[in-house]
Amino acid sequence: MLLAASWAIVTAHAGVPRWEAHLFRRVNDLPPSLWPFLRVPMQLGSIVGSLLVVAAIGARTRDLRLTLATLVGSQAAYWGAKVVKSTVARGRPDVLLRGVHVREHPAGFGYVSGHSSVAFALAAAIAPSLAARWQVVAALLAIVVAFARVYAGAHFPLDVVGGAGLGLLCGTVSRWVFGVGRAT
Repeated sequence: MLLAASWAIVTAHAGVPRWEAHLFRRVNDLPPSLWPFLRVPMQLGSIVGSLLVVAAIGARTRDLRLTLATLVGSQAAYWGAKVVKSTVARGRPDVLLRGVHVREHPAGFGYVSGHSSVAFALAAAIAPSLAARWQVVAALLAIVVAFARVYAGAHFPLDVVGGAGLGLLCGTVSRWVFGVGRAT
């Protein structure tokens, strides 16, 4: 639903909807002092960060199905985001708006956020196997990654919402494919 709705809005507008540009600016204009606190957790959505999470899950749980679901879900989100980016071809904030605080210089198109896709895929694959308090932590980390991508000037809000939708889909389907059950 998140992916479909955000995709429909993005493709319906030639530029950036006014409300989205306003929301982007509210986040992107926050003080630069936040960057050191957001930069590191943001890497959970990178390819290297996701593989480190997969390795940690494998080492900690010794659950092959959960480890494979996490690996496949996060990789499907990463590569799926690349396909969506090339299909939609929406520019990044610094291309479509003036005065963007660019804290990271990503290349290519913006919609959908690959970092958000991967972070939400990881959360969707892992969280149901965790105790309730850790499920909240997994969800919050994914949200921090999405927020950090907007703050960094790399993505618009709809980019990260679409990424979240793609990631939730990939992580959930991967759990189902590998037959991973819930925590007991």
